[in-house]
Amino acid sequence: MKRKTGSFGKILFRLLLMLFSNQLYASSLGMSLSPVTKVFYLSESPQQCFGMEKLKLQLKISRESTPEAADILILTSREHIEKLKLATEFSQLRPEGFMLKKLPGNKLAILSTDQTGAMYGIMEVAEQLQMGQNIATINEKTIQPKLTFRGIKFNLPWNSYRTDESLQLHEATIKDLKYWEKFLDMMAENRFNALSLWNLHPFSYMIRAKNFPDACPYTETELEVWQKFWHGLFKMAAERGIKTYVFNWNIMVSDAFARKYKLAEYCLDEYPGKNFIGKGDYSPVIQKYTQESIRQLLAEYPELTGLGASQNERMEGVAEQVWQNWIVDTYFDEIKNAGRPVEFIIRAHTHPAPELTRKAVEENAARLGTVYMDVKFNWSHSHATPDLMYIHGGSRSKSLWEPTPKNYKMVYTMRNEDFFVLRWGEPDFVREVIKRNSQDYVGGYLIGSEAYIPAKEYITKPGSYLTWNYAFEKQWLFYQVWGRLMYSPETKDDLFANSFNQKYGITSGNKLIEAHKLADKMPLMLASFYAASWDFTLYSEGFLSNAPSGLKCLYDSVSPFISVNEIIGTVTLDTNMVSIKNYVSGKYNGSSKKTPLRLAAELKQNGEKALEILRKIESTNPTLLHEMDDIRTWSYLSLYFGEKLKGGTALQEFRTSGNPRKQEESIKYLEAALGYWEQVVKITGKYIDDISLVHLNKRYVNSGNARPLARFSWANLLEEVKNDVEIAKTSKPLNNH
Repeated sequence: MKRKTGSFGKILFRLLLMLFSNQLYASSLGMSLSPVTKVFYLSESPQQCFGMEKLKLQLKISRESTPEAADILILTSREHIEKLKLATEFSQLRPEGFMLKKLPGNKLAILSTDQTGAMYGIMEVAEQLQMGQNIATINEKTIQPKLTFRGIKFNLPWNSYRTDESLQLHEATIKDLKYWEKFLDMMAENRFNALSLWNLHPFSYMIRAKNFPDACPYTETELEVWQKFWHGLFKMAAERGIKTYVFNWNIMVSDAFARKYKLAEYCLDEYPGKNFIGKGDYSPVIQKYTQESIRQLLAEYPELTGLGASQNERMEGVAEQVWQNWIVDTYFDEIKNAGRPVEFIIRAHTHPAPELTRKAVEENAARLGTVYMDVKFNWSHSHATPDLMYIHGGSRSKSLWEPTPKNYKMVYTMRNEDFFVLRWGEPDFVREVIKRNSQDYVGGYLIGSEAYIPAKEYITKPGSYLTWNYAFEKQWLFYQVWGRLMYSPETKDDLFANSFNQKYGITSGNKLIEAHKLADKMPLMLASFYAASWDFTLYSEGFLSNAPSGLKCLYDSVSPFISVNEIIGTVTLDTNMVSIKNYVSGKYNGSSKKTPLRLAAELKQNGEKALEILRKIESTNPTLLHEMDDIRTWSYLSLYFGEKLKGGTALQEFRTSGNPRKQEESIKYLEAALGYWEQVVKITGKYIDDISLVHLNKRYVNSGNARPLARFSWANLLEEVKNDVEIAKTSKPLNNH
């Protein structure tokens, strides 16, 4: 017996010695063993539980059932708020806002009026801990959401508005709820609170209309699989504080419906041409089917938050008032009679006239609840100037928001058809957009593309740098910058820098953000200088434009590449900029306006500074090196664009004056531009071969001529870049034509 006791004593002594040694070792490394933190939270709240998973990564947590014993208290009920005498602070909070408040006894309270705000508050504590704070030193703060609507526009690949290999290849990925779990996690972490899902006609994938059963082409078993998917998606979104909206294109029906009833033949799968443009079929049976589909959808999916209607496509052929009335009669009563709150987003266009759309909503407000009026910010190219120059169709009308509407809020769709391959994240641009466009009538923004789906990774070729599973994970900074700044524009760059540091175990995140901010201005500058409109009139990272033939210059073929002639001939989107033609002719007013040469100087400065920053950062991490190469690519594109502007200006001066020195200058600048493009080819060739790109799909090209470029890469455009030099060499003065 004594022997056993002695053995046990020796074992206990050794365990204590090991523990003491481990503590000394940890201390010698500057580490501390985290004590157990007691947290009082609502385990029945999926949003709080989601936030707690993030907090558990930073703390050893033991949940306490009473607030008295807890170190951290998540408070959303008045009972505990009043007991702790925090009613005044609590009353100041808006929905989805939160307050971090220190209490006596080294306690920390997270106050919020709702579960989503509580989730954001918990994640804020986790971030502060990650950035070096502890419970005692956490910064008290109150964050109220700047914008109530912070959404993502997500185009679905089935029955899609556009069709192309680069879109349809995502179908299997997007049907997988594992993908959506990751995507929704990202949305919640970045404070997005709305997911809008778009395709031409969603109903046949979601319900079998009772009076139109043949409109759904699926067997009962197949439809059950679809319905399980939708219910799972909507449930996961709700658990993360994300509202869901299903969009359709109104007068569009399913292929099965069109075949059954011999109506709306433009919806048949084999229908030639652009089946979303032209006259609509206003047959009463189509309206009845759509009304029933809306009614049944809202009944069968109680977790679905709202609906959206894009009211422009395939509704021509009648007076605009008839067109507008169809929207009112089809949607508004069904929303009113749903028996539960249903939010409605109506996509406003140039047609029907904005005045008619505003009148329709205001006169029928009693039948609706929350309404958002959505317009495209600077048409399809929002990553340009932060000023709103025009909406869809080029309309400069302000009638949707002047005078200030009383029963709806504006939502701006920030379409990005301009960069899909390169990572992007310029927080100052997003801050400026929000600063200039967050009036009381603005509800928020929708971020997304028509020609790109952030799902299957199909762009990057295999290599040790490819460490992500889904496309949106590569573009992590894009989503973080937009989401976090929509929630709180006061968010500092330190947050984004810390993300770099945590992601790669480095300390140079601040330098990488600085480099991004410089280099990532390039596509914004091009889109501000080169006025674009619909989806494929500009693809900034590729220097491509499928502009209508009227915008192409006399000298050019039908190549989608933006040649030096097009740079000379374009008008500017940003009216604070001066085009090359107007600069050379002197036809502009205002000394403060940005001339092509001043813009070129800024591009040169930004590109060179970004490259200099990157030269001072060393790494062997292949994924980080890939990220840095994306910044390098933007930097060289910035230098390329600057030289092209100088070359174009000198060439136009030669053409108008006949001065041969200007021609020599033009050749010199364009040869320098070629050198920078060759650097882009060298860098990007490591990561992509060439890719399918909707912008090059002949179906969407206005010209009847075949385009010479089938797939996109910077290497595939090298001959076009060289041709700019030839254009300069072979040009003649205009007065000799």
